[in-house]
Formats: sequence, structure tokens, C-alpha cells
Amino acid sequence: MEDWNSHPLRGEFLHVRCCAHILNLVVNDGLREMHESILKIRNAVRHVRVSLGRTERFKTMIKEARILKKGTVHLDVPTRWNSTFLMLESALKFQKAFKQLGERDSEYAMMAGGIPTSEDWENARHLFKFLKIFYEVTNKVSGSTFVTSSQHFNDFCKILSTLKHWMGSLETVLSGMAEKMKSKYDKYWGNIKNTNMMIFIAVVLDPRYKLQLIKWSFEKLYEKEDAEFLTAKVKETLFKVFDSYRLWW
Repeated sequence: MEDWNSHPLRGEFLHVRCCAHILNLVVNDGLREMHESILKIRNAVRHVRVSLGRTERFKTMIKEARILKKGTVHLDVPTRWNSTFLMLESALKFQKAFKQLGERDSEYAMMAGGIPTSEDWENARHLFKFLKIFYEVTNKVSGSTFVTSSQHFNDFCKILSTLKHWMGSLETVLSGMAEKMKSKYDKYWGNIKNTNMMIFIAVVLDPRYKLQLIKWSFEKLYEKEDAEFLTAKVKETLFKVFDSYRLWW
């Protein structure tokens, strides 16, 4: 590419880290030590899905609990955090049916490890709310039929502010998870001076955002010195890219 002289700035900003991949690493680090409540819910879901007879009995509990939600519960793949999110989403819809099952089915009620309690369901609800943000961002940045480059910065800010918020949470489980995730986040995106400037240039060129949004966001997320450095670096890179293209024409 250098021989062809076809890449702006001689490939200085060619390498961009995959946002979806980094998000996956970040969330997996947070879920490495799965909370006991999630393990109980996973066992409950596995119990009702292990055979056709149990599945039909669970459907009966759904009807008796007058739950109008369609579908059924989904068992997750423990190594894939997004499937754990989907499992919690489906299980929470049928919480009343699981309660009915605990009152009517002795085999389920005596399940090894115990059945989910009200506290377990509440913990699951908090975790679901926490993971939902990362699930939505992952779906957005993984899109292949629409532009994602100018959206990356918004998601970048949303993730960082979310982690900071939950690190200060009184929910010890979630605050501990957030701290682990922030540590992994910093490994890849923590050194702002090494951040690929093209992520920010894409935002500046989006007429909905422009440079003012970049400047405002930096001031909200970083210390004054870092915010000023990044703003100046973005301007410098923007002018360099412009001059590079101008010379071609």
C-alpha cells in the first residue's frame, strides 16, 4: 500500500481494535466468577428443559400463573456471556411459573443446590439490567448493513460511564464485576494517548455530532489535562488527514 501511495498518512492509523471483541473480553472478565444466584437460575432452567415431560409440566405452570409471555426459557452456554444474558431475560419473564413449580413439584423443590429464592431473582434482575447495556452495544457495533464507525465513540463513552457508575454501586456483586471489567477495559482502551484517532475523526465528520461533541465528551470523561490533550490531538489529526487528501487532488 505504501508503494502505491494509496493510503492516507502512510497507514499511521490503519490498525483499529475490534470493539465487539474487546467488549466480549471485558464482560467475560466480569462474569468469570459467576454469582451463586445465576448458578441457581441456570440449574432451574436446566431442570425444566432436560426432558419433554418436565417442559410440558412447566408450560402448565405458566398457564396457571397466567403469564401471557410467548416462548420458553433458554439454557445458556457458560462460556458465552451474551447467552447468559438471554437466559436471564427469558427466566425472569417466567419467575412466577418457577415459583409455582417449587410449590407443586417436589422433585424440583428438592433440586441439588436449592431452587432460586426471591433474593436470587432480585440479583438476577440487577445483573440483567447491567448486562443489557453491553448486549445492546455489542449488537450495534457488530452490524454489517449500516455504518458503525461514527457510533463507536458514543458507545465508547456509554461503556465507560456505565462502568464508573456501577463501580460506585452499593450492590457489592455488581460493583465487584464492574471493577474487574474496568481493569480489562483499561488494558485495551485505558491509555488514551494510544487511542486510534480515526474513531474520533469519524464522529467529527458526522454532521449530527461534529467537533463540539468530542470536546464536551472528553471534558465529562477525563481529567482536564487529558481532555485538552485529546481535543488537540483530534484537531491535529483532522488537519493532517485533510491535507493528505487535498494533495491528491
